[in-house]
Amino acid sequence: MKRSFLLAGFFLLVFTLISKAEEDILRDRFVITPYIGYHLFASDRLVDNKYKKFENGFYFGLGVEKFFGKYLNFEFNLGIVPTDERIKKKEWKSTKVLVYSLQASYHFKATKRFYPYVLVGVGGVAKLTPGLDYGFGLRMILTKNIALKTEFKQFWLQNGVFDNLITFGVSYLWGKPVVYKKARPKLIDNDNDGVLDEFDECPNTPQGIAVDERGCPLDSDGDGVPDYQDKCPFTPEGIAVDREGCPLDSDGDGVPDYLDKCPNTPKGTAVYSDGCPLDTDEDGVPDYLDKCPDTPVGVAVNDEGCPYDADRDGVPDNIDQCPNTPEGAEVDERGCMKKITLTIQFDPNSTVVKQKYYNELRRIAEYMKANPEVKIEVQGHTDRTPRSSYEYNVRLSQKRAEAVKRVLVEKFGIDPDRIVARGYGYTRPIAPNDTPEGRAKNRRVEIVVIE
Repeated sequence: MKRSFLLAGFFLLVFTLISKAEEDILRDRFVITPYIGYHLFASDRLVDNKYKKFENGFYFGLGVEKFFGKYLNFEFNLGIVPTDERIKKKEWKSTKVLVYSLQASYHFKATKRFYPYVLVGVGGVAKLTPGLDYGFGLRMILTKNIALKTEFKQFWLQNGVFDNLITFGVSYLWGKPVVYKKARPKLIDNDNDGVLDEFDECPNTPQGIAVDERGCPLDSDGDGVPDYQDKCPFTPEGIAVDREGCPLDSDGDGVPDYLDKCPNTPKGTAVYSDGCPLDTDEDGVPDYLDKCPDTPVGVAVNDEGCPYDADRDGVPDNIDQCPNTPEGAEVDERGCMKKITLTIQFDPNSTVVKQKYYNELRRIAEYMKANPEVKIEVQGHTDRTPRSSYEYNVRLSQKRAEAVKRVLVEKFGIDPDRIVARGYGYTRPIAPNDTPEGRAKNRRVEIVVIE
């Protein structure tokens, strides 16, 4: 049945597609073709004294051809079929089957582009060799050097095994085709552009369009869009254009790509003539990202376009008169400290400043050194318990304030005349004294700027 189908296809091609050649596009040329296809293993086969069965699979190969004259060529092709081989009844393993052939083909010219052909040769599949292969195919010419090729062939192998192979390939043709002079045609100019059809490379030019010596519409700026369709007829040479002949503007900001120094501007963003987003305050952050668009010129800003605030007191560095304010301090409009509550807690009835609070005191000292005119009051506080008297708590809070002052003076070198230590007892609670947590919060020290 398969052989009958093959013969029918062969005779159909021979008797319906043969015509006279008008141009020797294939004469004496070398051709190389990478293939992809599908291989049908028609039956079990005896290989190495064992019957083997292979699953059908995709074929990958390469063919090299040489034409002798206009229609006859010889081709050697080699390929592999990644497939599965049955080892036992229900057991398979992956393998690769080698397929090769040396064949002769004869071509018939059906049209200027289509060349059907028949082939016959010798070849083999796996270790079944030598064998006979035959079939037919069709070659379609795309350009003088590129062609498409599809082919069906059958392998007639040892022990009556028949395999079928269908392939598709893209061919490259080396060398120049042989061109013969044709009889001089009648002097005809169907599109009335002044260039005879014999020489007209653009034979269907619309009426009234100016053309060059080849009969093609003028393209003054050489952008591939003829002048009569070009809405931007003076595009510089080599610039990519759209269908209307205008330079590409990928981000749609009105500045063509070849002039755009900021080619990925978000859609709708106002830009300068160079395509870059507006930066009104000239701080380096474009207006569409700038959260502080009125920053004075020359002021250093962060990524959001806002002036730096190194001490994070809410007052920008450019107007901050006290730039090293400790974190968490209350400041005035100048950025200078008004009040800071330290997270220094004391054990009940203790005046010892724990080591873990020294970092906070160091920041206070650094601030005072950076601002030598500043004087502070260290305010000590206690919690209130039923068994403690007012006088006792005042003395205890005074000792706590003096302990903090001592650390600032002795550990961090602050002039004692710049520090006033004062105890307020339990008169200024910040939390209820009826819980352990509240009393712990009230055992605290606060520092207030007094000058």
